[in-house]
Amino acid sequence: MDKLTALNVYRAVGELRSFSGAARKLRLSNAAVSKNVRELEEELGARLLERTTRSVRMTEAGEAYFRRACAILDELRALDAETKDHGRTPRGTLRVAAPMSLGIAQIAPAVGAFLVAYPELQVELEMNDRYVDLIGEGFDVALRGGKLADSSLVARRLGAIDRVLCASPAYLQQHGQPRAPGDLTQHRCLVYSLSKSPARWTLTRKSRRVRVDIRGPLSVNSSLALAEAARAGAGIALLPEVTVRGALAAHQLESLLPQWSAEPQSFFAVYPRHHQVSERVRLFIDFLAARFSQR
Repeated sequence: MDKLTALNVYRAVGELRSFSGAARKLRLSNAAVSKNVRELEEELGARLLERTTRSVRMTEAGEAYFRRACAILDELRALDAETKDHGRTPRGTLRVAAPMSLGIAQIAPAVGAFLVAYPELQVELEMNDRYVDLIGEGFDVALRGGKLADSSLVARRLGAIDRVLCASPAYLQQHGQPRAPGDLTQHRCLVYSLSKSPARWTLTRKSRRVRVDIRGPLSVNSSLALAEAARAGAGIALLPEVTVRGALAAHQLESLLPQWSAEPQSFFAVYPRHHQVSERVRLFIDFLAARFSQR
């Protein structure tokens, strides 16, 4: 048995949950795939996979072995890539996903600076507030804010996004200023629908934390659209400071409850755990991390 081949075969079967799918991916016969897995199990003295006529699933031992095997294979591939690329000018294309407001305010300028530093690289930047499927849609890296759900993705924290509670002067003239977090329940609040808790805002003052259940006339999946609705006088919004910085400076929006603050949202670069991390992905993430650490 060629151990490296067997590990790659086992990885393909584990990822696809299919012997025939692994055979097609690796351009091997079904018999060769079965033989490699069988010999790997015999060498280990442990059952890695449970096979039925309709499905393949990993045993508990198989899951643990799969995770470690993938990490080893990824490290080997990264080592090969680094050695081959040593001294070469980075080239190729990066597919990057970023939320719209963060993308326009911070990521797009950072990408511009990155391309000046690495002129042989190309970036395809898609800005959308939805959570993209990195593997299924072919993205190399995504920039995401807020708390991350558990997943098979590796995350690296890049910085924090301050948020501000705000409303237009016209709205405040008509409905009055909230004086305490509890007053928000009596106001028209504008909801960011992609938040982990869209209808609940959490505000803190020193060691005190208050959770307020809010409601209002608008729920939208774009913080830029939310900012425009607030500027038009539709209600009170909790928004990333970078989104409304200009409107606050121009007095089109006013900051509310200055003694209280919303917890800053961390933002991360995420990429697939079980896929080779290319040199250009590492360069891009390192560049962003260095840029935002200076702020």
